[in-house]
Order: sequence, then C-alpha cells, then structure tokens
Amino acid sequence: MSTTDLTDDTTPSPPLPTQVIQALQYDADPIEYASSMTSTYQQDEIDDDMNIDLAKPEFNGLWDKQPVKQEIDPLFNRSKHWKTKMDKEILQRTLTRLKDNIVREQVVGTKRFDGPVPFKSDPTEIVFKDFDVDKVYRTRVTLTNVTLTINTLKLVDLSESLKDFITLKFEPPGMISAGMSCYLHVTFEPKINENLQGEIKFLAQTGMFTVPIRCEIKKVELSLDKTTVNLGSTVVDEHLYQSITLRNTGALGTNYRLVKASVLQTEQNKAQTIENLIPKPKPESTSSLEKETSTMSDGTDIANGEYIDVFTIKADPIGFLAPHSTMTFSIEFSAPMAGGFHEEYTLVFDKNVPQLHFSVTAQSLDVPVWIENPSMDFKICMFDRLYQDALILRNRSSAALRVSVDIQPRALQNHIEIVPRTAYIQAKSSFNLQVKLTAHPSIFDDGLSNEIFDSQLNTFIVPLEVKVADQIRTVPFSISAILTTSDLQFDVEQIDFGCCTTTESVLAKVQLKNNSLLAQPFGFVNLPDYIHVQPNDGFGTLLPEETIDLHILFSPSATKEYRCTLTCKTLVNREFTIECQGVGVLPPLSLSSTVISFPATPINDQTIVSFYVENRHLDKNHFKHPVPRIGNSEFAPIGPTSFQFDVPENAPITIAPLVGIVEPGKRQKITVRLAPKLDHEQIRTESIRLREAELKRQLEAKEKDSSNKGETKGKPPGTTASVTRKHDIHGSMAADSNLSSIPEQSINWSIAQLSVLKTFPSSISSLLIPCYVGSGACQKPGILGYDVANTLFVQIHCPIVRPEFIVISDYGQTTIDFGSASVGQELSRTILIQNISNKTIELHSALLNIYGPFRLINALRRVEPGDTLPVKLAFNPNATMEFLETLELTSESSKLTLCLKGSGLKPNVQLSFDTSNPFTMGCVLAKDRIEKTFQVRFNNSIHV
Repeated sequence: MSTTDLTDDTTPSPPLPTQVIQALQYDADPIEYASSMTSTYQQDEIDDDMNIDLAKPEFNGLWDKQPVKQEIDPLFNRSKHWKTKMDKEILQRTLTRLKDNIVREQVVGTKRFDGPVPFKSDPTEIVFKDFDVDKVYRTRVTLTNVTLTINTLKLVDLSESLKDFITLKFEPPGMISAGMSCYLHVTFEPKINENLQGEIKFLAQTGMFTVPIRCEIKKVELSLDKTTVNLGSTVVDEHLYQSITLRNTGALGTNYRLVKASVLQTEQNKAQTIENLIPKPKPESTSSLEKETSTMSDGTDIANGEYIDVFTIKADPIGFLAPHSTMTFSIEFSAPMAGGFHEEYTLVFDKNVPQLHFSVTAQSLDVPVWIENPSMDFKICMFDRLYQDALILRNRSSAALRVSVDIQPRALQNHIEIVPRTAYIQAKSSFNLQVKLTAHPSIFDDGLSNEIFDSQLNTFIVPLEVKVADQIRTVPFSISAILTTSDLQFDVEQIDFGCCTTTESVLAKVQLKNNSLLAQPFGFVNLPDYIHVQPNDGFGTLLPEETIDLHILFSPSATKEYRCTLTCKTLVNREFTIECQGVGVLPPLSLSSTVISFPATPINDQTIVSFYVENRHLDKNHFKHPVPRIGNSEFAPIGPTSFQFDVPENAPITIAPLVGIVEPGKRQKITVRLAPKLDHEQIRTESIRLREAELKRQLEAKEKDSSNKGETKGKPPGTTASVTRKHDIHGSMAADSNLSSIPEQSINWSIAQLSVLKTFPSSISSLLIPCYVGSGACQKPGILGYDVANTLFVQIHCPIVRPEFIVISDYGQTTIDFGSASVGQELSRTILIQNISNKTIELHSALLNIYGPFRLINALRRVEPGDTLPVKLAFNPNATMEFLETLELTSESSKLTLCLKGSGLKPNVQLSFDTSNPFTMGCVLAKDRIEKTFQVRFNNSIHV
C-alpha cells in the first residue's frame, strides 16, 4: 500500500483571518482551502446578518437577462466576420493534422524509444487499503520521464467507477526533460464500503499510458502455518509438545472458537434436531460470547463421554483475534495406552468468515525399546548367496535392558541367522543386531506356511519379535525378500561341429537364457585356441529372464579329433559348461581364395573373377608338413585328384570348369562369371500390370465416349447397353490377364522388361558353393566319388545393381540387324540410349574394327538424368559375306554391349563409268545444255 495521509473531515476547522486566506489560497490543498473558505464565509455571514435586506432577492433571475445569440458554427465564434467555406476547410484540416501529430514516435540520433511507458509511476499502483468510509486519504504519485529526450504529459481521464470518490490535482508541467519528474496528488474520499478498482489515463508525446488504482476495504484474512501436526511417537505417559499458529493479516478482528470436528458435527446435528421439533423461540438478550461458552461446555461433555482425551490445547479455546496479530495454540500429547491417535480440529469464526481445519496425529509406544528400521527389505536375493543388514535397537529408558530374538518356526533357522541372539542395550543408547539371510533351495521342502513363503511368487516375508526383559509387550519387526535363482541355461547340452577343414571355420548357434530376476554379467573363460565365442568375445550381461544368441566358432589348426568343455562363469562365481567336439580335416586340394567379392554388376552385364584349385599333396611325410587326411584316419593317396563345383540352378553365376582333375603339384584355373538377369516371373507380373492399366484407360475412354453420345441422344446414363459393354471389357481384361497368354520375347514382354529394369532395386546376395573332392580321376562325367569331410567351400558375394543407361529404341533390343546391303552401299541406323540413374553420366565407346563395315557416326556426350542420347551407326559392306561385330558403350560403373550384324551382297547392276570417281558433266554455260551417255548392264544386257 502506498503512503497516504488520513484527514478526518468530521472535526470542524477554526475560522481563519481574511488576510491569511488571501495569502494561502494558491498554496493550500484544494480540500483544506475549501474548508477554510467555508469557515470564513460562515463567520462573515454571522457578522453581517443584521444588515441583510430580506426584501431584495439574493440572486438575479434569468428573466432579468437578455438571451445572447450564439454563432451558428461554434468553431468560428471568435470571429466578427462570416468565414468562407474554403477558410473553414483549411482550418478543419489544420486541426485534424494537429490532432494526428499529438502521438508520434521518438527518435534521438539513431536510437528509438521502445519502452513500455514514457513516464514511470512511483508507486506503480496506487493502493488505498483498509479504508474507512467518510474519511479522506491523500497520496502523491511521482511521474518520471524515462524517454530519451523532452516529453510532454497531459491528464486525460479517470475511470468512471472512481470519479465519485477520487479527486486528482495535477498541474501540466509542460516540456519535461528526460529524467525529470512531476507530481500527481490523489485524494480518495470513500462514500461506500466496497472494493474499487480503476485507472488514471495520461497522454504523453510518445503515447498513452495508465496508472492503476485499487481501493480495498477492511477484511479478515486468516491462515494457519500448517494443516497437519505430527507429534511423532513416544512411550506411554510421556509428553510431546508442538504448536500451531493462527495469523490474521487483515485489518478486521474476529471472534474465534476452537472445537473438535466431531463435537462440532454433534452440535450441528443436535441444533438441527431441536430446530425441527421445537418452535423457534424469541431472541434473548444474551451475548454471543455466553452462547459460545455454553455450546463449548456441552461439546466437551460429549467428547469426554465418547473419546479418550490424549491431546490438550494449552490456550484459550474461545477469544478474540485482533487485526494484524497471531495466536499460538500449544498442543500436548500424553497417551495412557499404546497406539496411534488422530484428531480433527475446527476453528469457528464470526459470520461470513470461513472455517479453518487442522489435524493432529501421534503415536504411543508401550515399551522403551524401539527399532529404527522395523521392516528389513532385502529386495531380490539369489539362492545360496549371503545377504546381511543391521537391525538397530534403541533404548529410551534410563536403565540398561536385556533383549533377545527367537526365530520361529525352527525351519527358518536354516535360512536366517541373527547375531547375537541375546544382548544388553545400555541406557539412552543403541545396539546393532546382524541379520544374515542365506536362502537355500531346500526352502521349497521345509513346509513353511503360505504367509511366510509363497512358492508361486517366491516371496519371503518373516514376522519376528524382539523380547525385552521384564516387559510383556514385544517389539515386532519383519524380514522380507524375493528369492530367485542364479542359473543360466543353454538350449543344448553338447555341440558336435563335425568335420571342418583347417582353412575354414564352423559356426554353431547357441541360445543362453538367464532364469534369474536379476541381471547377471557372464563370460566364457579358459577357451582353447580353436574355439571363439561371439559377440564381444563371449562376455556380456544378461538382463532378467533374457535370452541371447551366441555364435561359437570352431577353427581347427591340425588334422585330429577335438574335444573340450566350454565354461561360462557369472559374477556370483557360478559355472555352466557345454561339451564340444569336432574333427580337423586337411583335404587333398586347396583353394587359392575362399571368399570372392564381385564388384557391383548391373543387370544384363557380366563380371569375371578367377581363382585356382591346387594339389599340394606330393608326399606322406607328416613330420615335415601336414598331410591331407580326415582327423586321425589314413592319409589321402598321392595322385590325380578330382573336384566338382555344385552351383544352384537359379544362381546368377557360372563356374568353368565345373569338374576337373588336378595332378600333384599342379593347379587348375577356375573362372567365375557373374551375369545377372531379370526374373521371368517378375517380368510377367509387370506385363500383366501394364496390360491391366492399358485396358483400364481404354475402359474409361469408352465410358466417357458412351456418356457423351448418350447425352447427345437424350438417353439417361447407366443403360443396359452400357452395362453390357462394361462386362465385355472386364471380361476381356480378365482374359488378357492370364499368365500363359503373354509369350516371351513379344512386344509386351519387352515393354515390361524395360519397366522392371528402370525400377530395379539394388541388392546383394551371398552364395556358399561347395566343391566336392575325390581321389583319383572322375570315371563318368557328372558322377564323382567323394567324401563329404573333404568338401571345400567358396563364399561368393554378388552385388547386383540397376544399370546407369539402357536402350529404349526397338523395345530395348540390343541386337542391331542392318539386313542385306550391296557392296559399296551404306545403311544407317539410330538407337536411343536413356540415362535411368540419378546422376550425369559420360559415355565412351570401344573401337570398332577399322577395316570392318561398321562405323559410329556421331560423337558421344554427357547425358543428364532421365535424358536420352541418339547413337548413329552405319553399315557399308566391302565384301559379299555376313558381318558380326560388338560395340561396347561404357560409363563410370555400367557397360552396354550392342551386337551389330549385317550381310553384304554383290550388285547385279554395272555402270560403264568408274563409280569410284564422280560422274561429272564438265563446265556448262547458263541457260545451255550438254549431254553425255553411259551404259547400264543388267544380266549381260546393255541399256543406254
């Protein structure tokens, strides 16, 4: 609340001399000045009362004055002459322009004023709080210019709701420099006891702003420092103290009465019953305080009859709370018996003041020994693992006490141990008992009750008691835990890797499951050199009840039988084993490369990679070098050794040769060719889709034409003829959709092939090709007597991508047939190449035979994505024979092979002049003519 001056208008002011009034009439406050003038006027009126002529009227009436004729236009009432229309318009425009320029933007140099208000008000809000009616309050507001330069200020208006109570005194300061202040005197004279709110509007050179005004009546504002009082716990007949504070921050006081909530409810019920049964009595002249006292006494009697009074309020339950004061209620707790106590209290005030409620809770213990942590929760515990915690016993009494703990039933002593069983707690001290929990799996067979151990949920809750000497009541506490196993489980008990060559590895997949409710770190330890466990080299953490996949690799280094035991250990020192066995094999033949990775190969292109099959078996001296054999069996015979590759049918690769014989000390070159092609089923599906789309477009076009014709003839749409036509078209569509009706190498097939080729997604496939090895020469082609243990494997990775460019002319045909041409005759063909990639490509061509009949006419250029490039080829045979040649067009990562073919014919027509030289007519004058004769011979006949 801002600082205000209070003036009591009810006290009359003494009369002042006339000279003093004249001297102070410009400096005094408006209200004080008015009071002084009134007092002086009254005194003069008393002095001159006897000289007044009562027959003469005190005021002149309107009938004594002549009416003054006003100007027609009040805007020009100061002028003696009539203004013209132009003068009025000029003056009106001038006044409008002046009015528009009242508020303008303030810019000083390069800085613009963007503040929220041009004048800062101190205080920011005028508050008249806790006012009294018919009293005058004054305050002064300082308005400081916070703009960048000189500003002006004008008082505009006051809120309508405040005009009857607020008087403003403000002298316009004119031009105010930045940082300077002016003052506004506010006088508040309330006439009604209500809250008022409004604002004072000011107009500055930079805009409008307001100063809020708030007038608040006196009221009661009550609050409690807390609504819940917890006195804690104590033993029987001991006392606990705590207090609660009632605050009144308002300017009005109120009567209060502290009563229990149950008693207040009983009073209300009783009053309601009496009001319903007995007629309403006449009001008596008893005070409200006496009535409250009688009510309180009745409620106390009821409370004493129904409750045990353990809470005592050390304060007057009935009184008066003054304005801006506090009242503290001290609460004392003393219980004659053990238990928890709770009580609700209500503070009742005068009318129209809401009630306040608070609750009091406390606990009483019957023995001086108490446990600091009566509920010991061990969380999740594993079987056969030791968990321990401290049970803290405290003694409140002033003498040492002997305590003991007995574990019942007796079967729990196999799982729970408390050390020591008997102890002495010194006075005002504490003692720690060690509780050790080691749950064994035998707990399932101990026959414990379901309240102690639930075998379905594995929950373990044991209620125990601490016995105090010379005390009947014991101190209870409980031990709880959730029991779980620490087992890890493999999905297999043993792994047989079988036969594996010394240059390869065999992988076995094993699942490891955690049966525990806790996460368990694990690791495979003491692994032999030929066993590897992945991922993370066999180390990791299993989440509760999680199952993971492990890859166990067997990589033998010698030709023998292997047997080992894999050990998996957990962090709690549990071991889990799995038996493994395998046979190391050294085959008679070996591959120079077991993994072949092709580069990215486009569709309809090919890539060739080669490797070797070697026969290094020259002697059987196993002391110098390893000798081919299977495990510990006999050595492989020395001599020619046969091999055979088994390639799947639909694989995009070819291996040559598939079958061969390698002599000792020799090697055979193997060529692998990757030539990816489109799948015929995919092409057939795409052709059906394109055909259905075409038929659908035809159907829509026919329906549109039929609807247009029906409108022209005046027939309504949807007639029987149109329905029949739709059925016919759908029937034809279904007939054309048959897979067998689309032959390969047809036009539709070629269009579908181009469509699939443009949308072909890149892919990579991996093929594992076995190579069977057999001793001796192969007797029959395709039939090889081999041992599975000597099988070699080659891993081939085949990345297949979409080509960067394709041929779109002649439905994608890559064979250019020029047909037949006479010797010396030149034929040309143009093919279109389209860039179907998402980057710019630059084409290059291989050299054609310079002595051959085929030529590339135009130069190749760069092709943007989606653009086409015409390639012009010429055929000029120089002999009577058939010609065949290939032209390779290459880009950065694609290659296109065009097959060029044509045949040369001997001409049947002979000319008499040399066709190698031009047939010239010589020089001829303009508008003249010359003739020459030559002979054409057809089949030995001459024509001139």
